Amino acid sequence: TSTLKDPKHFFKTTGEFEVQLYASTKFGCVDISTGKVSAIVKPLADVPNAFTPNGDGKNEIFYVRGYGITKMNFRIYNRWGQVVFETSTQDIGWDGKFKGVPQPMDSYAYTLTVEFGDGTSFAKKGDLTLIR
Repeated sequence: TSTLKDPKHFFKTTGEFEVQLYASTKFGCVDISTGKVSAIVKPLADVPNAFTPNGDGKNEIFYVRGYGITKMNFRIYNRWGQVVFETSTQDIGWDGKFKGVPQPMDSYAYTLTVEFGDGTSFAKKGDLTLIR
């Protein structure tokens, strides 16, 4: 359901999909259009190297971003090796807190493993900087 003039949908796998568009007016008139859509998804996953959860409304959450991701595991560790954040979806990011407590400005390590819709996989390790 969308109120956008040109609604969009992002597919997780390459293929041909049958889609339906339902349109309705404020008067209750409804029309349905059905068709096939081809999607080519180039698998990709990455993370930034810093974020600033300082309350200014910009760059507050640290997310994994990508295309074609069907499975993922993302963990962030503090300098003592303690897992301070973990997620299995790119819709949930780290807000810079651990058990509700804001973490200090510091460098944190991460591990990321991803499986894509085309059967390929990707792994990455690195560090990120939390800036307050």
